[in-house]
Amino acid sequence: MLSFIAPLALLLTLHLATANAVPPVAPPRVPIPATQTMLHCQPQTGLPREKLVFFGSEWECELCLEPMSRSIGMGARESFPPKTAMIFVHPNSSVLSFWMKDCLVDMDMVFVDATGTISAMHEAKLQTLRRQTQTLVSYEAGLKRYGSNRRAKYVIELPAGTLAALKAAEKPAANPTPAPGTPAATPTVKAPALGDKIAIDWAALDKRAK
Repeated sequence: MLSFIAPLALLLTLHLATANAVPPVAPPRVPIPATQTMLHCQPQTGLPREKLVFFGSEWECELCLEPMSRSIGMGARESFPPKTAMIFVHPNSSVLSFWMKDCLVDMDMVFVDATGTISAMHEAKLQTLRRQTQTLVSYEAGLKRYGSNRRAKYVIELPAGTLAALKAAEKPAANPTPAPGTPAATPTVKAPALGDKIAIDWAALDKRAK
């Protein structure tokens, strides 16, 4: 009988000791630092400005007329106010390709050829900025390209959602189903489309481009 009670007492003692023991304290978690990113430019200031009318509205336009301003564009800017635009004027036509390097906001892009005809339109999306540990080559290789489809000379950048809003605001013509042999009526409010002409005095802008 004693041989049975002794082990039982030992088990009870161990159980009580375990129940009263202080649980181990987990070491404090060290927060993972936020990914460090970098920009390669400062927001542009002092660009030439001009009020231009297109897409049925007046726009306060900043003009990128020389290589440095064209290379920076909307880089490092934290906002793109409504009814403003940035117009890139190149001295010669070529197949253009734009990216979102250093850009902090989404935007719409409209590529225009030397005759003022729309060659491409894009809704460009914000991409992750370059990490401090990332090479420039690696960062630029990961950026999406937005192209002109063919030779173009101008690019109009607009606040994000502009093209979608113009499309949503498009109003059909009063007589959308004309009689046979009658040409279809033009919509009273028409969203921009590939092949449309933009009635800006492009020649005047050409004279200022470098």
